[in-house]
Amino acid sequence: MDWIKRINSTVDYIEENLDKEISYEKISKIAGCSVYNFQRMFSYIADKSLSEYIRSRRLTMAAFDVINSKEKIIDIAMKYGYESQDSFTRAFKNFHGVLPSKARKDIVKLKSCPKISFQITIKGEAYMNYQIEQWPSFTVSGFKHRIKTNEAFSFIPQIWDTAWKDGAMEQLMGLFTQADYRPAGFLGISAGGKWGESEKMDYYIAVTRYVDDPQCKRVKPLEGMSTFEFPKATWAIFEANGELPDAVQQVYKKFYTEWLPNSGYELDDLPVIESYMQDNRQEVWIAVVKANDK
Repeated sequence: MDWIKRINSTVDYIEENLDKEISYEKISKIAGCSVYNFQRMFSYIADKSLSEYIRSRRLTMAAFDVINSKEKIIDIAMKYGYESQDSFTRAFKNFHGVLPSKARKDIVKLKSCPKISFQITIKGEAYMNYQIEQWPSFTVSGFKHRIKTNEAFSFIPQIWDTAWKDGAMEQLMGLFTQADYRPAGFLGISAGGKWGESEKMDYYIAVTRYVDDPQCKRVKPLEGMSTFEFPKATWAIFEANGELPDAVQQVYKKFYTEWLPNSGYELDDLPVIESYMQDNRQEVWIAVVKANDK
């Protein structure tokens, strides 16, 4: 329940600042997770990106100002974050289908995006196969890419495509054959993007090379690889078997909209891990803590 309250608090913050600067750092701080994870979470819950939602709400409110006030169009444009009247006019026409000048003069149909409100839902349409595990600290190594947080959704598929072409995956396979520890397979890890440093984040394509267990032997990374160390934590591990990317995306959607609000857990402040194995087998590792322990 507290998690739902925090998500709704972020929406309230957005609503209160539609005519001011909206800080993604502030949003992530209210939500208690990184900017990237909140953007991803929001898109799965709302079925639209955070930036699209903010833009739609601003253009909805801007339309009210256009038809109900005598403010200059340029002043309304500036009020809602547009640098020029031309850019505002283009955005307004794309959203509403008419120019703001015509909306002011004539009776026209305008589009409205209402404020979103999140509630707990219990659908039970399909099972989610998962397990909760107390997992020791572990180390992953691979190739790190520094990317802009707001471009992550488009850049990450390109990173994987390039890795298959430039030999990076062959090097990771060499490391994987020596280690073969859980989290298994090739790992996709989004790290960083927290408040205070939200503009950029690191994305790793990696493999697990050491787990803090007496029977585990530490494997050295290859030259040029970067390393990330995870502390001991509680992980909710979900099966995401099936065709990509739909199988993994469905797990995220059900996790954020059904599992997490009803689980008694909250998100821990650790990167989410996507584990890609053979034969369309995948796992999504999400660190969690008991709601009353956070």
